[in-house]
Amino acid sequence: MLKYINAVLISIVFLLLLGVFYLFTNKDNLVSTTWVCDQIKSGFISKSYTKYSHISESMILTFSSKSSFLINEFIQAQEGDDEYKLMELYYEGDYIQTREHLTLNFNRVRILKEHDDHNLNKAYKDYEGYSIYYRYKRIDNRLYFFTDSKNEAFDMVCYTDK
Repeated sequence: MLKYINAVLISIVFLLLLGVFYLFTNKDNLVSTTWVCDQIKSGFISKSYTKYSHISESMILTFSSKSSFLINEFIQAQEGDDEYKLMELYYEGDYIQTREHLTLNFNRVRILKEHDDHNLNKAYKDYEGYSIYYRYKRIDNRLYFFTDSKNEAFDMVCYTDK
């Protein structure tokens, strides 16, 4: 009887260790992957943004190491029916990845091509020092980002050709 109880206990301990190992090692390997993300924002309620009919953001997101990321972002802002005005940014940061969560810490933001609107430049520059806590899901060549706060401003879908 004692041998049976010991065998059951050893099996339970082994299964628990296997489960803990699975939880800590089963995450998507994002290292050396590059993603293209596109968003269009419209219907602004903030006074400084109401003059824009929509803002289109295209990003190239690269996870350059186990803890670093880079983003090249290209922005097109349209006032009413006027022409698009372009803006270009470059972000550097670090990230923390757990099983289904990803925290992006924006350490440095450089504006490579400024917009005429100071408020728009400031809004994007303000990402410096900011962190966004995401839930994410990788399905084939798509990477879905969404926030627990249900703030759709940060939700996005990214694609890769690999």
